[in-house]
Amino acid sequence: KTTNENLMNTALFVDVSADFTNWFDDSLDIVVDVKERWYFFPLPYFKPVDRNWNVWINQYKVSLDRVNYGLKFLGNNITGRNDRLNIWLINGYTRQVTLSYYDPYLDKDLKHGLGFDFTFAQNREINYTTRDNRQAFFKEDKYIRQRLSFSLTYSYRKGSRERHYAKLGWNVEQIADTVARLNPKYFGGGATKASFPELYYQYQNLDVNYIPYPLKGSTFEFSFLKRGPSKDMDLWYFNARYSKYWKLPRKFYVNAQVEGSLKLPFDQPFYNQQLLGYGDSYLRGLEYYVIDGVAGGTLRNTLRKEIASFNWNTGLRSRTYNRIPFKIYAKAYGDMGYVYNKQNVTGNKLTNRFLYTGGVGIDILTIYDMVIRLEYSWNQLGESALFYHLRD
Repeated sequence: KTTNENLMNTALFVDVSADFTNWFDDSLDIVVDVKERWYFFPLPYFKPVDRNWNVWINQYKVSLDRVNYGLKFLGNNITGRNDRLNIWLINGYTRQVTLSYYDPYLDKDLKHGLGFDFTFAQNREINYTTRDNRQAFFKEDKYIRQRLSFSLTYSYRKGSRERHYAKLGWNVEQIADTVARLNPKYFGGGATKASFPELYYQYQNLDVNYIPYPLKGSTFEFSFLKRGPSKDMDLWYFNARYSKYWKLPRKFYVNAQVEGSLKLPFDQPFYNQQLLGYGDSYLRGLEYYVIDGVAGGTLRNTLRKEIASFNWNTGLRSRTYNRIPFKIYAKAYGDMGYVYNKQNVTGNKLTNRFLYTGGVGIDILTIYDMVIRLEYSWNQLGESALFYHLRD
């Protein structure tokens, strides 16, 4: 990777320029010009609670009852060592207090890091089961779900590509009696409370030009999660993801991503069965659905073409923000996957069957690693729609 790419992947700078000067005989000067990001962001917080914007807009008609609002304080690079401090004070759909801090470079060799997380949250609504591969919710005027979690994280960085993370935490989850009656398998055995330790490990090898939107290189990620053992919880979860990116002539790019997941034992409570359709594990074209299970895999293939690259002059008298960069890519894609669930509930037609989707779209890259995705996708159910995704 180039010097520019390595510096941009630190997530410390808006723009980077590295060049040589005064080259004479066996000596030269290396000049690096950087535009630093803002360190502190005391921001108002407003965000839908649903899995993605498409579900909130189309299924819940932009309901303000399904949003969180409040204040989010983000501190990035607060001591000059790329450390991060987050303080969240959230109300609305979820009442939540979060405090977290992470310092990736505790030692002079810049290899070891340490951090902690604390979260307390309450909800008046809960996703208590899945019907027709859609989340089913129960709501009351009082709080019916409460969770408390605390964890410590250790990290080890080997070079610029490899990272190891280990997290040890404790979780306490509690639901109302009504929720346990609606779904006795939520925690299992009709329980209303689960208290358990949690051990998490992740390995990353990120050998790409630009981590937020790779165009060449490869990434490999492996994670392991152990919940329990306790009388309330016993889960072994393994996940692996490999992505390969190729640069082709005329600003064309191809990438393929394969991912696999396994949960043991197969008999798991509903609390542990989220698999496909949550977070960034989904098939494009099935955003309106969730697929619960204990084992599964996906293959995602994408062809991209850069169609525009320009800087927008903001008119601000700022060396850093006088221009905002934009890059636009057109793309076509095809995905496939499969999810196995031993306890498949009748009516969840996407479970235990081969899945495939496809589509075309536009990706827009801009400042602060923001990626906007507009995708028109279709699936094997004969459905098609325009989907919107935002990565920030």
